[in-house]
Amino acid sequence: MRTWKIIFAGIKSLALHKLRSVLSILGIVFGVAAVVAMLSIGEGARQEALEQIELLGTNNITIHALALTESQIMEAKKNLSSGLTATDASRLVEICPGISFIAPLKIINIESTYENRESLAPVVGTTPDYPAVRNVSVDKGRFITLLDIEENKRVCVLGADVAKTFFPVDSPLGSMIRLGSDWYNVIGVLQKKAVTRKSRATRDGQRATGSITPRNINNDIYIPLSVSVLVSPTRGSEIAVDEIGIRINEANKVQESANIIKTILTRLHNKVQDYEIIVPVELLRQSQSTQRIFNIVLGAIAGISLLTGGIGIMNIMLATVSERTKEIGIRAALGATRLDILFQFLIETLLLTVAGGIIGILLGIFGAYTINIYAEWRTVVSFTAIIIASLMSAIVGLLFGLLPAYKAARMDPIAALRFE
Repeated sequence: MRTWKIIFAGIKSLALHKLRSVLSILGIVFGVAAVVAMLSIGEGARQEALEQIELLGTNNITIHALALTESQIMEAKKNLSSGLTATDASRLVEICPGISFIAPLKIINIESTYENRESLAPVVGTTPDYPAVRNVSVDKGRFITLLDIEENKRVCVLGADVAKTFFPVDSPLGSMIRLGSDWYNVIGVLQKKAVTRKSRATRDGQRATGSITPRNINNDIYIPLSVSVLVSPTRGSEIAVDEIGIRINEANKVQESANIIKTILTRLHNKVQDYEIIVPVELLRQSQSTQRIFNIVLGAIAGISLLTGGIGIMNIMLATVSERTKEIGIRAALGATRLDILFQFLIETLLLTVAGGIIGILLGIFGAYTINIYAEWRTVVSFTAIIIASLMSAIVGLLFGLLPAYKAARMDPIAALRFE
């Protein structure tokens, strides 16, 4: 009961100076809000990176063809490099022992139509290993086979979203769709695969160099690689490809295999850098390292805000102690111990910081969702973020409330009673 009386007295004292109390906690409010928002952004980035790495596969390596300038093309021709080709994929399988599956991709941007429906979905020429490389299954029908490639069959497999666009009700199997100027028989539909926001935004093979953004396979149409050459003629006898997807048989050998692949391609391309090797696991480590730096910077900003708020509250409480000197003397004269007085002022400081912490948490959650909607950054408000923000506000209240409370507790009762 004695403790509750002290808490009630602290609330009553703060309520008598509402404006001063509100102004004193603004630093805490914005500091805690910054902590919650920062941790939410960090958690969102972490989860998105993990989802992307899961989509690409921890056992996977991707090789992308690079767009060269005119001078780089001339230099490549001098060094007899044909760019990234299907032949590179064949040689890698022969030489690199750790490869389980490999699938070259040739991306063609042509219009696809069925009856009165149209789509600009990318058309991708590939090989039978593609589903195994990208860890996707066929939902209906079958995927492309070696026989389809050898006989140049005009068949296609639809991604889930393309299938829904062309065939919202009926089964697409056996139907004929037009790709460019030719007709193709639909032999299969891939299962719908969850993709991240970045994957949904990536169309027509566009992506940032060195990114870990996977293709949106739901939006692709797949045809045999040999037929893609007829649709989009390539240079010389080589089949130029835009990408080679590789699946390594053991996850702990991915980096080792990537080094071997780099050595092989360096020799095949005569040291011409007209490709880049993407190792998702390594990119994830880099992304997490960058994110840690980002979190440290935001954490420092939030910490400075909390420090400023704590100093503001300490100043207000020191002024409050001076104003209430006579009250302290009366309480001491009536039997209040120094511990009672210290506890009373410490409780008032904690009440201020806890109230600021609660408002800051709510503001931080609102800010996180606002960032998610308008800045299109993924944010995830976790229970851990709320606990950390609450503990930080309580610690600030405890640390910055000790000096005013100690000063009040050490007052001489007689001198306090005489204070005017």
